[in-house]
Amino acid sequence: MNEKVVELLNAQVNKEFFSAYMYLGVSQYYTRQNLPGFASWYMIQAQEEQEHAMKFYNYLVDNDVLVELSQIIPATSDYKDPLAAAKAADKHEHYITAEIEKIMDAAVKDKDYRTQLFLNWFITEQEEEERNSKDMIAKIEMIGNDNKGLYMLDKELGERKG
Repeated sequence: MNEKVVELLNAQVNKEFFSAYMYLGVSQYYTRQNLPGFASWYMIQAQEEQEHAMKFYNYLVDNDVLVELSQIIPATSDYKDPLAAAKAADKHEHYITAEIEKIMDAAVKDKDYRTQLFLNWFITEQEEEERNSKDMIAKIEMIGNDNKGLYMLDKELGERKG
């Protein structure tokens, strides 16, 4: 595997674990706002991000590459309001998409077909992640300052199973 591709894949392991941290922070924010459905929804997101990190980790190990585990930066759980938390999650998903696309670009340049095939799953997953975060923002914006609407959305989000 090309050195640049290995470097980017290694870095992505860390980015995916940070994504889990970020979602834990968002979940904690919603818990403090007494919105357990939102908190649960984002907790499931955190678990998914851990799974994504492990997919990258295992791919590297399966290709006899030493995984470089680096420090994970702290994540915040302090947001202005529910919309700000959802927008932070959306911004992060777009960042992760761009990072995965950088890895794909490097794999294409190196004609690393196995890595390209591996990354196809993540590209499809990121499309879903961005759609989910966009939908979350739209729903919260639709609700505005209506506490009943927020309560109903919280109940809906709490039905998500991991």
